[in-house]
Amino acid sequence: MVRRIAAMLLFPWRLEGMLQTKMASPSVVLRPYVWAYGMTVGRLSSEPLRIPLPARPKQLLTFSFADPYRLLCPGSDEMRTTPRVTVVGPQTHAHAGLSASGIIDNFTIHFQPAGFHLLFGIPMTELTDAAYDAYAVIGARLPRMEHELGSAPSFEERVRVVERCLIGMTDSQPSFTPIALVANRLFRRHGLQGVSAMAADVDLSPRQFERRFLAQVGIPPKLYARIIRFNAALDNKLRLPSTAWSRVANEHGYYDQMHLVRDCREFTGESPDRFLARLAPLPAFHTFYATRPVRTD
Repeated sequence: MVRRIAAMLLFPWRLEGMLQTKMASPSVVLRPYVWAYGMTVGRLSSEPLRIPLPARPKQLLTFSFADPYRLLCPGSDEMRTTPRVTVVGPQTHAHAGLSASGIIDNFTIHFQPAGFHLLFGIPMTELTDAAYDAYAVIGARLPRMEHELGSAPSFEERVRVVERCLIGMTDSQPSFTPIALVANRLFRRHGLQGVSAMAADVDLSPRQFERRFLAQVGIPPKLYARIIRFNAALDNKLRLPSTAWSRVANEHGYYDQMHLVRDCREFTGESPDRFLARLAPLPAFHTFYATRPVRTD
């Protein structure tokens, strides 16, 4: 209750019966580690929103300062309350989804493909297809960051708080790795690069490359590229809804529209049109699937 009251005092404009999402890019020094920062705030006065969760490439660290999301349990009507601070690893398949209701005040760090591993030293295979209480994963680094974020009076100040914390961590961590460089480039290119070419870029055999990529990113490179490409196609369609699926498929390196349809069914469990219809009323959550630089603040 205290956290919900504090959220209302810090962001009183949120009480308009709608959600607003802001995004910002990291500073130059953190761009190898962080893709973006995001904040979603608002009040939901109607039925809870159901947010579908397809396969996704990004690793997230989300702080909740008001009502938490609830995770839908597959095959049942049961829901599990998400932790106050949650680490989400890369996802290789669709999950049941999230339920959002009440007062929403979430701040999220969207990491680059190997960013979380480089900053926190966690083998990413331990986070693949999982979401954990961040205190169990990161531990002592979190309390001060969470407290300062919760007290910050604006999105811009929250970004400054996180930047101070993360920049301080880069001094004590190993230097940026060739694997991370290649993984970040793969993300920027929307998954359009082959494993052999990436391995050659870092002077490794494909097998050596795949082993190191898996440890730092959490998903084998070929599958990771497919997931990035699908999210990039979805991001494109969400930004430009009038674009034909056939054109989206062509622009993202699919053989044809049916190739995209097959990937959509594998990564969402639904057809493209059906999945898009579920996302249409959820614009505040489209950043979950974004792969292009965004700034809505």
